[in-house]
Amino acid sequence: MSKIRRGGHSAEGETLSAGRVEYLEAARARVRTRRIRRTVIIVAVLTILVLFATGAVGSSIARAKDLVDTAVITLAPAPGWPQQTGITDPDTVQQLSGAFVEMGGDSCAVYSMNGTRLNSIQSGYARPAIAAGKTRFVLYNRSGNELRVESRTQNLYSKTLENSIYLCAMSDTGTLAVATDSADSTARLTVYTPTMSEQLHWDMTGTQGTPVRMAFAADSRRLAVAAVTSSAGQLQANLFVLSLAQGDPVQLGTATSVPQWLGWLSGDSVLALYEDRAVLYGANGGEKASYDFGGSTLVDVDTENGGVALLLSGGQTCTAVLLDNSLGVQYRGNVPAASHILRAADGFYLLTDSTVECFNKAGEFQWTQPMDAKPQAGVLNGRQLLVFSGNTVQQVTAPEPDSSSAS
Repeated sequence: MSKIRRGGHSAEGETLSAGRVEYLEAARARVRTRRIRRTVIIVAVLTILVLFATGAVGSSIARAKDLVDTAVITLAPAPGWPQQTGITDPDTVQQLSGAFVEMGGDSCAVYSMNGTRLNSIQSGYARPAIAAGKTRFVLYNRSGNELRVESRTQNLYSKTLENSIYLCAMSDTGTLAVATDSADSTARLTVYTPTMSEQLHWDMTGTQGTPVRMAFAADSRRLAVAAVTSSAGQLQANLFVLSLAQGDPVQLGTATSVPQWLGWLSGDSVLALYEDRAVLYGANGGEKASYDFGGSTLVDVDTENGGVALLLSGGQTCTAVLLDNSLGVQYRGNVPAASHILRAADGFYLLTDSTVECFNKAGEFQWTQPMDAKPQAGVLNGRQLLVFSGNTVQQVTAPEPDSSSAS
């Protein structure tokens, strides 16, 4: 029997027909698919056996699904970029482990970082919003009481609550926080385990306020909450940290404006960005540091890669600011007008109306890459930069050197 080699020839050098080559390539693809499925099944079975052996089945079965997802994403063929997602005007893009979720209107698309479409969702929600952890995200209706917990490849849970949803937060381990209205209090904050069992709830008083921002710590054991209320006719923002083990909130501080962004910079520091300054709070209370915007307004923020990147607008000019995790200034300077900033390990990127601009840590311009449509969002995964424009996601790299100018 003659063996077939790639390149359209048999072992004896006989040229194969185009139809025969296509048939063989399809057969190879089927073999690869069967191998992927077999590997995924083996991973799933071994994971379940370990869970039974350790007695951790109840709370960890959802993690088994996450592990299977990871295996599918890792072993699946990589189509690469660009890809058309079908979402022309993304409202938000949030990064997952080895993937991202893009939402526009009531449509969501989940892709691996290699370009594989993993999931598509039509929620039908009037005011959809998402909150993402590492391996799953929650899609919820801000004008209703419905929510869906999604892995990177499938729906895990769907739930209809008794009260309307204000906002949600998802931890890296799948713990879910949901803030709703309440007939008995100003608001109710409920925390669910990764299997959607209620872990605790907090009935918030009028003095404490209504949640407007929430963020889990990296250890998924604490939740930062920013709530707004009024005091003597003036708006007041109260910041808390809720320990999921103890269930008692600790107040970090107060402010006279609503936080535009809230997150953790480390295990003991919570960052709140207001309209005029950034404030770093200790997780046990008290202000640790602050950075004043100097009259400029916040346009965008990124806290990846070991620090904070701020994009500020001051009328006709934009300013990029790089801060360390103690809010020490690493760089501040004027930059082209832009809508988004992405912090890289060795600098930062700006998304302007028509280009992607690259700068090093010292703020020195490195390169520009023109785009066919306005860049609307970006995801940075190590050195891989994906940019969303129109309904297309493409990988952006430094331009090739101009050979004509090298001589």
